[in-house]
Parts: sequence; C-alpha cells; structure tokens
Amino acid sequence: MKRRAFIAGAASFCAIRANAQTPVVNATALSGDRFTVGDDEYQLADVIAPPLYTLKKTPPAYFEAARQTLDSLLRQGVNIKEASPKSRWGVQPVIATMQASSRTLQEILCAAGAVRVAPQTENHDHIDRLLAAEKTTRDGRKGLWSLDSYSVYKATSANGAIGAYNIIEGTVVRAAKTRSRFYLNFGDDYRTDFTAGAVSRIYRRWAKDEFDLAALEGVRVRVRGFVEEINGPSIDLIHPKQIELLHARTA
Repeated sequence: MKRRAFIAGAASFCAIRANAQTPVVNATALSGDRFTVGDDEYQLADVIAPPLYTLKKTPPAYFEAARQTLDSLLRQGVNIKEASPKSRWGVQPVIATMQASSRTLQEILCAAGAVRVAPQTENHDHIDRLLAAEKTTRDGRKGLWSLDSYSVYKATSANGAIGAYNIIEGTVVRAAKTRSRFYLNFGDDYRTDFTAGAVSRIYRRWAKDEFDLAALEGVRVRVRGFVEEINGPSIDLIHPKQIELLHARTA
C-alpha cells in the first residue's frame, strides 16, 4: 500500500472510531454527571451536576439525588461517543444517548433538574436544546432548581456566587477592551462589581463569527461559569454559549 493511501485510510479509521457510539455495560454513577466503566471514568459533556470532588466534608445539596438519577438511566442502557479529548486527570468527556430513544442523557438530566448546562463542545444545537430544557425546569423550580443553593444570582449580589459554578444575570454597563482581554462590566467599579471576560484571541474569533462582545453593552444577559474572586466576582468566558441574551440593547 502506498504511504499516502495508508495515511488516508488510517485517518478515516480514526474519524470513524471517534464518531462511533459505544454501548455502555456495568456503568456506575459517581455523581450526576460522572460515571465509571471498569477502571475508566467518563464525564457527561456540556452539563455540570453537584460536584463529586469538593473540599467540604459533606456532599453539596442535591448531590445524591442527581447521582441516583444518572445511575437509573445508565441501568436502562446507553451508548456513548467521545465529545472532546480526555482531561489532564484522564477523564473522558462524552455525549451519551439512551439506547431506547434518540434523547441524550444530558437532555433528560436537564429536564429532571439533576444538572445545569455547562457549555463545552462545539455542538451548539445540542447545547441550545439543553438550555431550553434547563429553562423549563428552572421556571418550574424542579429538581435542584427548588433549592436556594442553585438559584440564579443577580449581578448586584454576585459575591455570594464566588467559589462555585453559578449563573448570574444582569445588564452590561460597559464593554471594554484591553491589550490582552475583553471585559463585560456589570457595574461602575470594575474592581468590585461582577465582571465577565475573554482573552483577546477568543474575542476576535467570536467577532469574526458575528458574536461581538462589544455589542453587548446595554444588553441584559445571563452568564454562566465558575465564579472566581478577581477584582470582585468574575467569570472567564471560553465558550459563546456561556452568554444568553435576555433583552435587546437599550438606548
């Protein structure tokens, strides 16, 4: 076989393998979004459940209910396919689909209120379905949405969201660009008020794709991500679906 043909064949095989769905047997849920099969650990992509790994002595609120929901679904039979490369800890992100239907576990878990949406993959259509399911469940205060621990924070009180994955709503007061980052400021004092920001290369790429952060000034939005303490509460933007537009730009 010629070298070029061999390389093309190998690449084709790898692509098929990466896109192939694999049946899951004898899976055990570790949390609402993680499970093991033998010695391998998997993470459901684009969602986040009450976390398995925490510095606190007790599990977070709704942890066991979310874990049991995933465990019951795994026992019904699912197929998985890789969603992105393994993490540095060897955990494989996957999209999981029920064997008896075309629905993903992520969609079912969002509808049950066992997880929240945490955009990760480039499958934006799937993420949009997850966001729609999450909204319905959140509006109905079902599952974890019935608890204050997972309520949507206002930008004016985002200090309470620091140190965990949370969702924050507010109006962008000012959109500002520096040499290395682009910032969405939700108050007059960027040193204390809630801020969401992206590195310049991400901002430029999104702008080319007609998602310009600069156009969000005066717009009410919902932002999700891990909230850190950096000049007040702050979320690092790495995926465009972390931002949901709630209202049009004000004059």
